[in-house]
Amino acid sequence: MKIGILGSSFNPAHLGHLKLSDKAIQIFDLDEVWWMITKQNPLKEKNDYMSFEDRSNQAKKLIGNNNIKLKFFEDITNSNYLIDNLKHIKSSFTEDEFIFLMGSDSFEEMDKWKNYLDIFDQMPIAVFNRNEKLYNPLTSIAAEKFKNNQIKLSDAKLIFTKSPAWIFIRDFNVSESSTAIRNSK
Repeated sequence: MKIGILGSSFNPAHLGHLKLSDKAIQIFDLDEVWWMITKQNPLKEKNDYMSFEDRSNQAKKLIGNNNIKLKFFEDITNSNYLIDNLKHIKSSFTEDEFIFLMGSDSFEEMDKWKNYLDIFDQMPIAVFNRNEKLYNPLTSIAAEKFKNNQIKLSDAKLIFTKSPAWIFIRDFNVSESSTAIRNSK
């Protein structure tokens, strides 16, 4: 199977997550997208979070019964770092092909993540435009470091054949934000 992995705290899950997942399924001919929920993003304050149970339940309601699945590996890996969970996935699901899905806001700060260079070695990455007026991911440290590994959208299917590889999905401009949803309450 070809599987996209969207890692997030889903605090809360929203239509932007759903639209990104559907677009990834379409572009990369994915069989499934796994929403890999974290209990605690290492770069965010714990008091900013809804309970893990509430976030999980809300995500399950939003995704329904389609080819998006909610996954949680942190109890197995004893880590809330993406790299540790991706390594677990790759070693546990050896018959499957994976692509990591993320918003441009996250890509812009990816260099702050634990062993972010190793993430590129684990699987290809698809970066989806969030709001081009706010984020400029193509000038980020990660984009500069891997500028020779960027795949054109017209060659999207090739992303599974090259490593490291990443692609920027510019024609995806979703502005929904978990932060905005939390702040509006």
